[in-house]
Amino acid sequence: MSGIKIVGYGHFVPETTIYNDDFKAIIDTSDEWISSRTGIKERRVAVNETTTELALRAAKMALEDSKVDPSEIGLVITATMSPDSFTPSTSSKLLGELGIKQAMAFDISAACSGFVYALNIATALLNQNNKEYAIVIGTECLSELLDYSDRTTCVLFGDGAGAVVIKKTADAGYFYAMSKTDTENILYAKAIRGNDLFLNSKSTDYHLRMDGRKVYKFALDAVSDAISQVLEMSGLNVNDIDLFIPHQANERIIMSVCKHFDLDFNKFYLNLERYGNTSAASIPIALSEAYHGGKIKPGNRVLLVGFGAGLTWASTILKI
Repeated sequence: MSGIKIVGYGHFVPETTIYNDDFKAIIDTSDEWISSRTGIKERRVAVNETTTELALRAAKMALEDSKVDPSEIGLVITATMSPDSFTPSTSSKLLGELGIKQAMAFDISAACSGFVYALNIATALLNQNNKEYAIVIGTECLSELLDYSDRTTCVLFGDGAGAVVIKKTADAGYFYAMSKTDTENILYAKAIRGNDLFLNSKSTDYHLRMDGRKVYKFALDAVSDAISQVLEMSGLNVNDIDLFIPHQANERIIMSVCKHFDLDFNKFYLNLERYGNTSAASIPIALSEAYHGGKIKPGNRVLLVGFGAGLTWASTILKI
């Protein structure tokens, strides 16, 4: 089994910024209430952009950063729970814009764990493919799924996209991964369904809904489990990791994980203060920012850990 190495990083967020205090006009909340409970101060909202357009901007940046010719890309996987269309997939629509011809291209839905799931899938598929390179993307327009009268959800989420170009490598030690799913309906968004001619059924609520307290408890257990398992798999310990990049959901969760592993909070990269929870896009945005900002350098070991609806959780250790 070969491993993978990231050779290009990209991210893109919409221009429109919504600050915590902006919500006071529509719901009973405040900057202090939101930031003290989550660590979020602002988030980006796609006004003129689509999920596909966000993905395209991030993927173009990653492809340019990699200096890989589009003809060498054999696989494109996009993780999203907010696609513009069910078919064609987001990945399929990107091929022509990126100059890629006849690559395998499809989307996956694993919510906030989606990018790590997609990275794990891409690694496995490259091992069965005569191509060396793949693009893996996380992209979301969660603003389209939010009920702005529900203060338990609408203040938490934002829009954006992140992407990486990965290369197959003979060194399996460059990559370790685990992914899990456990069915529990405490975080969900229903699929859009029209009227059924025969059953006369119609779904009326397509908004993202969650049981905040149960999700918080799940997240604490899931992140610790995902980190512990991938470390055991690799034979490494927490001190061997140069930077942890968690799903950007809640600062309190990350602080609790730090205490659990007796780690310095600075070993965790956070940008949720500026972007909120961007679901499948959160980890690749943070990963790209960390790389381009000089927080990680060649030779560093980075641990990615995601958790979200499904319920899903996943982790990966990469050597940069």
